[in-house]
Amino acid sequence: MLLKALNRNYSTATYEGAGDAIVLHGGIRLTEDLSEGFMEQHQHYQSLQDQAYNALRSKIIYAELKPGTRLSAIGLEKETGIGRTPIRESFVRLREQELVETRPKSGTYVSKISMERAENACFLREKLERSVLIKCCSAATPEQKHRLEQILAESESLDHSETRRFFDLDNLFHETCFEIAGRHMLWDWMKSVNTHFERYNWLRMVSQDLDWEPIRGQHRRILEAIKKGDTDTASYLAETHLHLMPEEQGPVIALHPDYFELSKDSAI
Repeated sequence: MLLKALNRNYSTATYEGAGDAIVLHGGIRLTEDLSEGFMEQHQHYQSLQDQAYNALRSKIIYAELKPGTRLSAIGLEKETGIGRTPIRESFVRLREQELVETRPKSGTYVSKISMERAENACFLREKLERSVLIKCCSAATPEQKHRLEQILAESESLDHSETRRFFDLDNLFHETCFEIAGRHMLWDWMKSVNTHFERYNWLRMVSQDLDWEPIRGQHRRILEAIKKGDTDTASYLAETHLHLMPEEQGPVIALHPDYFELSKDSAI
C-alpha cells in the first residue's frame, strides 16, 4: 500500500533525473524500484481524482445536482466506489470554479449559477471564437470540414427527446473548430471558466420549448463560411451566435429563481 502511506507527499515530489531517486516532501527518498511503483500508483490515484471531479462536474452542469445540494464524501464514496480522499480533492477543484461552496461547520454544497460568471464567459468565448473561426477559414482540411459536416448531420437528425445529445453535439462542433484552428489548449482552459455559462445553457435548453433550428442554422452558416474561406461572414457569425443567451435568460431565470445568483449588471 505504497500510495496509502505516501499520497500526502506526492504533490511536492522532486525528481533528481533519469535513473535517480524521487525525493518526496520531508526528504523521503524512493529507490528506482520503489519509484516505478510509486509513479504507477500516483497515476492511478490521479485518475481516480479526475474521475471524481468529472463525474461531479457533469452532474452539476446537467442539473442532476441542484444548487444547495449538500455533497457528502462518504455518500459519494458509496455511490461511486471512489475513495473519500480523491473525492475531497475533487471538491477543491470544483470550489476553484465556484461550482461548490464550503460552509463552515456545515459542509460542501452545490453553488448557485452565477450570472456574472456566465455573462463574462459568454463575452470571452465570443472574442476567442471570432479569431478561431477566421483561422478555420484558411486552415480547415477537407477531412476536418467533413468532420464538422458529420457533427451537423447527426445534430440535424435528432428529435426533441434527445436534448442531452444535442447539447453535447453543440459543444463538440465548437470544440472541433478550436481544434482545427490549433487552439484546443484554449478550449481545455476555457472549460474551467465556462462552467456557469454551460449550466445556464443547459437549463435554457430544457426549461422551455426551445427551437433548435436557429442553432442548427447558424452552425450550418458557420460551416459554409469555413468551406468558402469567407472570413467576414465567419467573424459576423461568431459575434451573433452566442447573443441568443442574454435575449433568453429572463424566462429561464423566472422558471428557476432558486438556481441563480444574479449580478448587479445583469440584464434581468
